[in-house]
Amino acid sequence: MRTIAVLLCLVLLLGLSGCTGGSTEPEAKTIYKAGTYTGIGDGRNGPIVVQVDFSDDAIEDIRVYSHNETYNVGDIPIELYPELIVKNQSLAVDIVSGATISSVALLSAIQQCVQDAGRDPAELKTEIPKEFTPAADTTVDIVVVGGGAAGMTAASFAAEAGKKVILVEKLAFLGGTSAYSIESFGSSETILHKALGVPATADDMYKNYVKSNPKGIPEAFDVLAHNNGKAADWLRSIGAPLTVTSSGFSVTSAREAGKLGQVITSALMNEVKKKGVDVRVNTRAVELIMEDGAVAGVKVEGPSGEYAIKAKAVILTTGGFGANNEMVAKYVPELKGYNFSCSPGATGDGQLMAEAVGAQLADIDYIRVNYLYNADGVKVYYMGSLANMGAIFVNNDGKRFINEQLSYNAGMDVVAQGGTGWMFFDQSLVDSIQDIREYYNLGLFESAPTIEELADKIGVNKGNLVETVERYVGFVKNGKDEDFGRPMLNLTFDEPPYYACKLTCYVQGTFGGIRTDTGARVLDTNNNAIPGLYAAGECASAGTYGANPMAVNVVFGRIAGEGAAAYAQ
Repeated sequence: MRTIAVLLCLVLLLGLSGCTGGSTEPEAKTIYKAGTYTGIGDGRNGPIVVQVDFSDDAIEDIRVYSHNETYNVGDIPIELYPELIVKNQSLAVDIVSGATISSVALLSAIQQCVQDAGRDPAELKTEIPKEFTPAADTTVDIVVVGGGAAGMTAASFAAEAGKKVILVEKLAFLGGTSAYSIESFGSSETILHKALGVPATADDMYKNYVKSNPKGIPEAFDVLAHNNGKAADWLRSIGAPLTVTSSGFSVTSAREAGKLGQVITSALMNEVKKKGVDVRVNTRAVELIMEDGAVAGVKVEGPSGEYAIKAKAVILTTGGFGANNEMVAKYVPELKGYNFSCSPGATGDGQLMAEAVGAQLADIDYIRVNYLYNADGVKVYYMGSLANMGAIFVNNDGKRFINEQLSYNAGMDVVAQGGTGWMFFDQSLVDSIQDIREYYNLGLFESAPTIEELADKIGVNKGNLVETVERYVGFVKNGKDEDFGRPMLNLTFDEPPYYACKLTCYVQGTFGGIRTDTGARVLDTNNNAIPGLYAAGECASAGTYGANPMAVNVVFGRIAGEGAAAYAQ
């Protein structure tokens, strides 16, 4: 009955409108079906969920409802796009350099909403006006190339010394590979260590560095060991909440586990801003400027074109070259075609520019490989807790081949096994370790009620796997790993079901590079310092040979900044 009544009303209204003598205004055309719509994009670390509000004729608001994108990398488009799109009513935003997957995923989610609201997203391609500073040559005291932890530290201390500093970063954001760090910050004799009565000294740490890294340079380890405590205290003073987490040398973030790099780079970003450093993102250095045998600046390419930054000193902090497949394969052919887990900006720019002006490269074939869980070809998970808490690592033939607790340095051993392997463990680890339980809840593991069934399921040699487990359990009972010397022996494999997690090798970082002395000065092929040129962090080879990279970044970043400031008088 209600439907009939509505129809009668419509007929009556139409009849009355036909009897009127005056003209009526045409009904306004609607562009969208007004309402709120939800879209989902496949981000780097999981789904990006957005909600978009539409009126009849405009996109009114865009809200990112949930996401797990990387801090200061994948979340850059999440911060930028909503305001840009609403302001310009256009989807023609630039992909954020270094955050392509996150950018595309967010745009895809918004486009879904546009489509659901009745409009073709292809129609929303009006060019968004860009506000660029005109490309013009400029002069400063010091230019820092690269915006990771080493670069921001160097820029901060150079500015603190009263110098005018420009920091250029080719990506759209600061942080570099440092932002990905989940390690501890190796240090001793910090304020916190002393307050807690931790007995380890800088001399102890120096001896540990030398023992653990026989290919390193003792003088470099001495500088690192006797300055990393001061570096950790400085980071705390500028807002990085570091706390002692062991009775030995290390300090780490007091925030969420695994977020050390995010905490430190966030504090450094605030510090360079506070110190008045001129930060220029989306600006790539392409060539060092030389005058009379000394470095006198750098040529860069920015959003508005190419220009020169003249300077009394240049500090290279461009990171490694792990994301440059061609360079990686050149120096370590076995790694040809391997993916990387470092910053996409780590493409060797600093090494190539320095080499072009006569700099010496050292330990350039020292490339660190880590093995990670790969989800859907996009998201990777570091599974260090599995190895550290008792799981064994087997190859595709079901055999152990490394000391699992030395996993950080065993990447090339995994490459020799074909680049993949399986972490193998039982229910006891899932029950007792929180992050392993979280990985289980994410569905990252294969499981079966027996070892034999699991071997069949994952395609490894069943007989070998059973034999490997039985042999390992014997080591656990006797308290000695006779095959590889693993110190922690705790897993007895007597709590089914059994689990396996496939890990794949990724290039994590490069620890050779531009040869520097302990003053962060770049050396030529005759071991003489190139005037006006400094380098620090992963792009440099200071002789620390990969020892605690985050501490190296801050310690030698400070040395480079202070050294360049003293030179630029």
